[in-house]
Amino acid sequence: MSELRYDPILGEYALIAPERLRRPDCYEERRNHKRKKRRACPFCEGKESLTPPEIFALRDNEPDTPGWKTRVVPNLYKAVKIEEPCRKSEEGIYTKWQGFGAHEVIIDTPRHLLRMDEWSFEEYFNWLFTMRARLNDLKNDLRLVHISLFKNHGHYAASTQPHPHTQLIALPDTPARELGQIRSEHRYFKEHGCSVYETVIRAEQKEKSRIVSESESFIALCPYASAFAFETVIYAKKAVSDLGRFDDEALKELAGILKKTVSSLYLQLGDFDFNITLNTPPLQKNFTTEAFFDDIPQIRRFGLRIVPRLFRLGGFELGSGIPINPLMPEEAASLLRES
Repeated sequence: MSELRYDPILGEYALIAPERLRRPDCYEERRNHKRKKRRACPFCEGKESLTPPEIFALRDNEPDTPGWKTRVVPNLYKAVKIEEPCRKSEEGIYTKWQGFGAHEVIIDTPRHLLRMDEWSFEEYFNWLFTMRARLNDLKNDLRLVHISLFKNHGHYAASTQPHPHTQLIALPDTPARELGQIRSEHRYFKEHGCSVYETVIRAEQKEKSRIVSESESFIALCPYASAFAFETVIYAKKAVSDLGRFDDEALKELAGILKKTVSSLYLQLGDFDFNITLNTPPLQKNFTTEAFFDDIPQIRRFGLRIVPRLFRLGGFELGSGIPINPLMPEEAASLLRES
């Protein structure tokens, strides 16, 4: 039986329709899709000359040489540029920004690994450490208001480079979807006196059926209104609003539960394509964020979302904004726990 479920955090609906699993689909074709290794991968160790000069690296030697653990370089095909003027203007009834912002590539590891479950614990920690470093550095640029951290892995997740990498895009304004979500979180906080994340986490701990795993400071679960089959989120249990506020011990704990969760997904799905996103609240106080900005530490919790790309989106999803998920999140969480 199908169910139209509402996500109180995202403020969006998802249609859970198990009957859709019976339809012909290309999931098997996707799992068997072979990814080709490039002869001269620009992200591999020893190929540093094939990328722009690095912005940041975990290393003990000279920049742009072998011997690194992670590297951060400007995206060669920038969506926005830090060199552009930060200028907003009007064109009749329309508004536009000059193409200002930051677009960086985080090279997650020097090893050309095609599966994230092959990463060591140290590689998970280094990846999180590097994203934290870039997030905290870019916070100092008062022109930047929003930072998006995301990982596209595999052809069907829109990745064009097989070597493990993550992207960062920073903008001078907050996207409407993010603005709407955090305003909703702020209203919930004013009405209930606590964060919606806190309420959801308490409810999931009581229900238990959608929890994948827990640690002292983090909880991994399949959301009640999961938009995608095997969609999994990791939330901070404590009032920490973004990755930049975690110390090294918390990063180690997060690396541990993330490694465990990713391994469980691979055991269930085999070699699959996926997107990972990290939620980051607005960085600066301005006319669009001033109503809630001072309350962000209380209303927002760190979250990391893993979205397997197993099925295609169709006209209903694009037209209505409501995804159709053919797998009950309770069943997905049970399978992941067994893994």
